[in-house]
Amino acid sequence: MNELDIKKYIDLSDFLGTVLGPDYEIIVYDLKQILYIINGNISGRKSGDLLSPTMKSILQREESAKETWLSNYRALSSNGKILRSSSFFIKDESCKVVGGLNINFDDNRYKELSNLIFSLCHPDNYVSKNISIEIKGNDEQTIFSENISNTIDEILNRINKSLPFSDLSHSEKLDIIRQLYQKGIFSMKGAIKTVGNRLSCSPASMYRYLDIVKKEK
Repeated sequence: MNELDIKKYIDLSDFLGTVLGPDYEIIVYDLKQILYIINGNISGRKSGDLLSPTMKSILQREESAKETWLSNYRALSSNGKILRSSSFFIKDESCKVVGGLNINFDDNRYKELSNLIFSLCHPDNYVSKNISIEIKGNDEQTIFSENISNTIDEILNRINKSLPFSDLSHSEKLDIIRQLYQKGIFSMKGAIKTVGNRLSCSPASMYRYLDIVKKEK
């Protein structure tokens, strides 16, 4: 990208950051690194950081050369947050992708608020076992370490627990579930079953662990 293009997208990022507010991270980047970022505290990134594997994979997709943008996919940030992301592809005169503008939305506090509202309307036991806030979207646009199973493995590795988990104690499993819950993993459809399989826990045990974690708040 030339300096004029960079300045144009930086100005646009400042505008979007002001309008959308503190829960939205706005990033301008070329094929190698982040050029400019608003609300970088959301993902823990800063200008000059190299592109993440997820961002690189998006730019390298064959479809990206034909599309103008990719919207509403799930991304895992370097600090373990699950974000709802959209990418606008910046192209040169020959329509070759030379960079992008990303908008990453951190909706974790809104999920917590939704659960709190449900808990005011229904018994806690009913809420924990029967109500979940699901993330819905086009599977083709879910660029999230390929699938939920891989994503959970990534987070489990980040919190220094090695596979398999069948020999972990009750308190160790509870600690893992607590950290996954705090990162929003259980808002994803199928997460309870997948995590349960990883930890050798039945669905009933998983719900009991989640009940304990939710009551800690």
